Amino acid sequence: MDFPAPAPHLSPEAREFLIGYRVVGAELDLDDLEAVGAARRGSLAGWVAHNEGLPGPWISRPSTVAGVPVVAFASDKTALGADRVIVHLHGGAFVLGSPTASAALAVGVAQRTGLPVVSVDYRLAPEYPCPAGLDDIVAVCLELSRSRSVAAMFGESAGANLSLAAAVALRDQGAPLPARLGLLSPWVDLTCSGDTYSSLAAADPVLGPLDPSAFAAVYAPADTADPKASPLFADLTGLPPALIQAGSREILLSDGCRLNEALRRAEVEAALQIWDGLWHGWQLQYGIPEARQALDDLASFLSG
Repeated sequence: MDFPAPAPHLSPEAREFLIGYRVVGAELDLDDLEAVGAARRGSLAGWVAHNEGLPGPWISRPSTVAGVPVVAFASDKTALGADRVIVHLHGGAFVLGSPTASAALAVGVAQRTGLPVVSVDYRLAPEYPCPAGLDDIVAVCLELSRSRSVAAMFGESAGANLSLAAAVALRDQGAPLPARLGLLSPWVDLTCSGDTYSSLAAADPVLGPLDPSAFAAVYAPADTADPKASPLFADLTGLPPALIQAGSREILLSDGCRLNEALRRAEVEAALQIWDGLWHGWQLQYGIPEARQALDDLASFLSG
């Protein structure tokens, strides 16, 4: 598929990425668990290699919280033990991804805020459909809040969905809520009914060649419109302030715009940043100026 030429106002690094990017895994058979496992291993290897170039000091510590595997990222050992903590939820369409794969985001936020970022290695579909991963995240948040203050929760794509869904679940339980939500390229409508799923498919180099509805079906096989799976349709009242970031080239732009409207209707403080010319998950590409700028904005909001 030939994508439109990059916008001339983008940085040279961003233009180079758009020209050279080729999606991997577009033909993944989600019913073949061996193929899914191989895709996870291949994806992880690629991201590990990518993250070897992460600048600045940082450390990571794997452990478990409430029996759920997590990885804590921080700028140094002292920061790991801070009283305030940020929770991160990785993307990957509910099927792929891990804290290690998305380390660029966790490290970027940890370095900018001075706070530890606990990234949750929640259970993935198709082996564990909704709400298994959501239950893992809620359990981690509940356990962390017993001894520390959860300053914020953020995630990208499916991780943004889970950030929002977990905040709804915590509110419904009367549990402490994170003070802020960071929702990057949020995928919050698994019915895939937004206009940009079709109107931007030819412009989105990351998600355009994929079939989001297939991933949605394995994550929420009973009902993709269930608010636990599609928190766009949940009662959003009483949630903490949220920052939404989306690119103008991604098919999930509709989800970000509709979520911003839904939060405002629920009288939740919300801000929507639409980055012209950028693609799904550009914040992971730490060598691109636009990614650093987006993380600056995100970290300032999350630590505010």
